[in-house]
Order: sequence, then structure tokens, then C-alpha cells
Amino acid sequence: MGHAEDRGDPPWADRLHELLLPAMRDLLERSGIEGSGAYNYYAARVRLGQVFLEYEIALARKLLSCGLGIHRVDEVGSGFGQLMFLLGWNGFKTTGFEANPPRGRSAATLHGMLQRAEPALTANVRLIPAEFPARFGPRPQPGSMVLTTNLVASCSRPGQLAVLRAMRRYPFVLSDVQRFFDYRTERHQEPEALALFAEAGLRDPELFLDLGAGGRYYLFTNPVRRDLGVVSMVRRYWPV
Repeated sequence: MGHAEDRGDPPWADRLHELLLPAMRDLLERSGIEGSGAYNYYAARVRLGQVFLEYEIALARKLLSCGLGIHRVDEVGSGFGQLMFLLGWNGFKTTGFEANPPRGRSAATLHGMLQRAEPALTANVRLIPAEFPARFGPRPQPGSMVLTTNLVASCSRPGQLAVLRAMRRYPFVLSDVQRFFDYRTERHQEPEALALFAEAGLRDPELFLDLGAGGRYYLFTNPVRRDLGVVSMVRRYWPV
């Protein structure tokens, strides 16, 4: 497989692979594909001996080098938590939201194992087994980003808009528009996805990372929310 630095992978990718792959195998053996929340998505990774897919490595690499002053990344639909672990071990404060109960339990198990193996690095990571936004979750702050990657799930259009309007409270919003609830891998479907974001108030997208069929990540920025004034604005959406 080669060393991570030889492949240009982010630091700690190999160490996380070494720790997470056997733990993921054990989860599937003990709880099964359904009971662990792995389903085909994670079962295929374990079968192939993969912890991170190419899009996760590319995204981590881009976030580490983008120079936007981001220090916290929250992910909607964080699954087993692998991207949150990778970013957290590389210095970001991370929070993963996972609404699927079996998948959330598996993520918590993996998180606990990493806390025992590398407590200092894993201290950056928080996992919340709930839908986004959660009343008890972290509020958006200056330098924080909300992210969606492979967020494909059944959700009504009003539900999708509600998620996007909550995401809009962040200074930085990053999303793979090909996989935002609906699966849209054809380029002609992209305007439809961006129109949904615009309806929620997320406009002027910038193509941040183009992985072709592997994902097209658009960045939306809210300059007026990058200062401390964000705190008062978000209290309507994250009540205390």
C-alpha cells in the first residue's frame, strides 16, 4: 500500500487505518451489516480493506491546505466518523452528526477505541447521535465550517431546505451537490441542486474541489457571519 506521505495522504491516515480497519471488521462480525449500520456502504470498504475512500483523502488534503482560517468542521451525516477522525487528528475541532441509530452506535464504539489508543489526538473529535441541527450541538462560530459528503437519504424537499437553512448559519458551508439527499451525478442535474441551495439562501457558490464522479464540492461563504456577531444571530436557531 505504501506510506501515506509517499501517496500524499494527510498525516495520520495510515495510523487511523491501522486502528480502524480491524475495529470495523469486528463490528460487522459481531453486529452484522444491518445491526452495525454498515449496510453496503461500509461493508464494501471492509471487504476491500479500506477505511478512507479517495474523496475523503482528497477533501482532508484540500481543507488542510486551503488557507481559509477554518479551525472547526462539523459534518452532517458523519457515518462511522472516519472523516471526523482524520480531520480531528490533523488539528481541526470536529463534530459529527449521525441520525441513524445503529451507525451512530458503531461510530461511538470506534470513537471510544481511538480515545483509548490516542487520547490527545481524539480529544478534538465529538460525535452526536442525532439529526442536524441538534439543540445540544455546538453553535456556529467564526472559523467554523459545516460539511456534507455522501449525504444520500430519504428526505422531503421542506426537510432538505430546513437542513440547508441551519447550515447557512455557518461562516463556511461545503457540500457535495451530487450527493445532497438525492443522487445527482449527471452534470445537467447540478443547476437543480444549486437552485435548492439558493432557495435556502446559499448563493454565489465556488467550486472548491472537483473529483468528477467522485464528488463536486461547492463552497458557500457568509462573510457577515465571520465575526463574533454570529453568536447573537444563531441563538434563534440553537436556543439555549
